[in-house]
Amino acid sequence: MRFPWFRRQRKEPDPPAPMPSTETVTPPTPAVDLTLARRMFYRKIEPEPSSLCPRCKKELVPERGVYFVATRQDGQQGDNFIMSGDFGFYCPACPTVVIDPEKLGDMLQAGNSRWDVGDAYSVLGLVAMEAIPEDQRDMPFDELDAMPLVPFDPGDRPRRSPKQRQRKAKSKRRKKRR
Repeated sequence: MRFPWFRRQRKEPDPPAPMPSTETVTPPTPAVDLTLARRMFYRKIEPEPSSLCPRCKKELVPERGVYFVATRQDGQQGDNFIMSGDFGFYCPACPTVVIDPEKLGDMLQAGNSRWDVGDAYSVLGLVAMEAIPEDQRDMPFDELDAMPLVPFDPGDRPRRSPKQRQRKAKSKRRKKRR
C-alpha cells in the first residue's frame, strides 16, 4: 500500500539578517615579563571588579603558564607536579604573582585518587618553556639537563594559630631540660 504524497508549497527562507556587531574594543593588556623572579601571594581572585596587586595596587593580569607545584602530607614530601593552568595572576608594574588557591586546589583535587597530593602545597615557580633547548623539547622533564625554573619567593607565609605557637614553645622547653 502506498501513501499519497502530499505536496506542500515550499516557501523560500528569508535571507539571514546581518548579525549585530558584538565586537568590543578591549584595551591592550600590558606585557608581562614571565622570566623575572617574583614574589608570590596566595589570594582569592575576584573577577569583577578585577583584583589588585597586594604590593603596588595595580590591576593584575591573568596569564596561563606551566607551574612547578610541590605537595606535603603530614610533614612528609608528597608528589611534585608540573601543571599548566590559569591560576596565576601577574602584576605588570612590579615583580609579583598572585596564585588563586581555589583554582589550584580544584586542579589538585582532580588527580587526588591517582597521586599523593597531600594536604598542603606550594607553587615553587614557573617553568620557562622557552629556555629549554630545541633538541631537548621532546624529552620528559626528568631527563632534561636542568629544569628551567623561574622561582617564586613566598610573600605571605602561613601564620600559626596560637595553639601551634604554644606547642612549639613547649617543645623548645623540653629540649632545654634534657
